[in-house]
Amino acid sequence: MKNVIFKNDSFAFETLRLLSETAYGMADIGEVLTTAEKITEGDDNSWCKEWTGTAKRLHAAADDYFKNGHPVSARKTYLRAYNYYRSAEFYLHGNPNDPRITELSEASFACFAKVMELNNPVIEPVKIPYEGTTLPGHYYKCQKALKLSPVLILMTGFDGTKEELYGMAMAALEHGMNCLVFEGPGQGEALHRQHLYFRYDYEAVVTPVVDFVLSLDGVDPGKIVLMGVSLGGYLAPRAAAYEHRLAACVANGGVYSFSDTLKNLLPDSRFFDMASTDPDKLNQSFDKMVKTNPTLKWGFEHGMFVFGVDTPAQFLLKIKDFSMEGVAKKIQCPTLIVDAEEDKMMSGQAKPLYDALICEKSFMLFTSEEGAGEHGQCGAKLLANEYILSWIDERLLNSASGK
Repeated sequence: MKNVIFKNDSFAFETLRLLSETAYGMADIGEVLTTAEKITEGDDNSWCKEWTGTAKRLHAAADDYFKNGHPVSARKTYLRAYNYYRSAEFYLHGNPNDPRITELSEASFACFAKVMELNNPVIEPVKIPYEGTTLPGHYYKCQKALKLSPVLILMTGFDGTKEELYGMAMAALEHGMNCLVFEGPGQGEALHRQHLYFRYDYEAVVTPVVDFVLSLDGVDPGKIVLMGVSLGGYLAPRAAAYEHRLAACVANGGVYSFSDTLKNLLPDSRFFDMASTDPDKLNQSFDKMVKTNPTLKWGFEHGMFVFGVDTPAQFLLKIKDFSMEGVAKKIQCPTLIVDAEEDKMMSGQAKPLYDALICEKSFMLFTSEEGAGEHGQCGAKLLANEYILSWIDERLLNSASGK
């Protein structure tokens, strides 16, 4: 798909990401385009300034709707304001002490809290017990009159938020599933408020989440499905390898090795080896290495932020354990591996993961011809979500049902 508004690949993708969410009322086309046109190409501060302005304007409008007794208009406007705040904060992680990070994150959380309040009782904020603390989540409760209902556990990846998965969760409700969206270490609220950083052994995160789901009323214990998006395409299969109470697992898109995704982006693969052999040289070369690659620059800056490390070399060493080698074969439940034809971020990762599986498995490739070839099917959420949810529907029909 051609770049939207910007020549800068990263800015263009993030703009498409916002446009993609218009399908679920999380953005509006005119708001996105007019804001993007004000942004200086490649200028992170300009990006932050313009999205902050749009978010604050909508936030104020939503507050007015709420005070004047217009709850539907307020809910819809808070939802878009949340997403614009999320986008405004996106490129700030190169300086972890930037006060705008907390300001904008908290504003986004506040807006989505109003969405949940005004959507009540469909969406409920939950706290999931985890290693002496809790993980934040949203529980979307299906209103269909089934005694026991399936549950889709939905998780984001490297840079997404639980709030951003609102569209997929609402679609799951239409398919008769409850949906628990949560954030683990390294993600969203768990990162910003609790300073929990990424870990490779995500089964330690997901098993408590499954325990929590089984404690909820009306859940069919034989119909729990786990789905991960983006880097969640590693996190979900990793967890499924050790958590065997799942009826199915979805990796969108599949990630066999996180390290290999970065090796493909580096101008010289030897930079990766330098993380172990000569970390000081790698760190000194960082600015030159990413000078002409804004996506790579953002990836390292955000990576250091979400892993809680101080240098590029430390980040590369951290992600070496994020591999499904020797692990994929442990997955027992039916598993869907999703790929996208033009995925530049996780290129070449889905097929090796699929090939390593020995469980019942399916492979789903989204193409540029159908407008769904970008990472995470950005720009084609309606099409992609229905394909994926229909696959889940079929697996749930065949799974054991609680009585």
